[in-house]
Amino acid sequence: MAELMFKGLIPAFPTPLNADGSLDEGGLARIVDYQIGRGASGLVPVGGTGEANSFSLAVRRRIVEITVATARGRVPVVAGVLDPGLGGALESGQAYREVGADGLMVIPPYYARPDHEGTLRYFRALVPALKLPVVFYDNPYRTGMVTPPATIAQLEREGLVVGMKASSTDLYHFDQTARLVSDRFCLLSGQDTLFVEQVMLGAKGGVLTSAALLPGYWGEVQRLAETGQIAEAVARQRHLHPLMDALFAEQFPEAVRRAFALIGMPIGRSLPPVGALSTVAEARLAEAVARLVEDGTLAPP
Repeated sequence: MAELMFKGLIPAFPTPLNADGSLDEGGLARIVDYQIGRGASGLVPVGGTGEANSFSLAVRRRIVEITVATARGRVPVVAGVLDPGLGGALESGQAYREVGADGLMVIPPYYARPDHEGTLRYFRALVPALKLPVVFYDNPYRTGMVTPPATIAQLEREGLVVGMKASSTDLYHFDQTARLVSDRFCLLSGQDTLFVEQVMLGAKGGVLTSAALLPGYWGEVQRLAETGQIAEAVARQRHLHPLMDALFAEQFPEAVRRAFALIGMPIGRSLPPVGALSTVAEARLAEAVARLVEDGTLAPP
């Protein structure tokens, strides 16, 4: 089998900000180094966890530029293109290519909510102009649309996408996609809570939010699942359930930011409309992080 372009744990990570909401460039370099140093196989800046839609194109371009410069070729950088339409997606993707991104994670045009043919038309118009490998970003919860597995397979056959991030709890949809694509397709889990299950069905890695905190741990979970040690892989995944429940509670991704602060790596607060966590959610997150630090699962920088 040919070497996969993107595989392993590729964290989608939050964007460090200063108190006034401006980009914390030093903090961004530190969080990139933190993830690579702890076993990340790639990085996804300006995705949903990175609050891409809260920033101007100029700021997003700078985020990708610093990520690429800090990564220094150690791992691929796959920048998120979350624009809802063709014009914005072209501008974003081309800007990220100019500053050195290795690939793009592109969401379908969710405002238009296209059918099979419309999705094909969109990616046929977009991808040739981007001149970078594209990972299809399937996220029905955010987009309100489900892209059929047959559409994803057709996009691969036409050379328009090299992989997919599957942020969905629909394991049948994932399994159908895995059945229809080739073994060269970079099928990636995007569901922290079902990572082991998606690896068992063919995922070659994952673009996980919690992997920003502990990519090496998730890498070991993947290794266990791939080598048939399913019970141990599931046990390791369940060990993170309290953390995952806390991270995805209330207003995402504020809890991810707070988790980094709790391990001594403050990265600022989320931008509006996302607000602060409730007292209850903050306490639950603090307890989950403290337990992982205590048992050695999560090591502060």
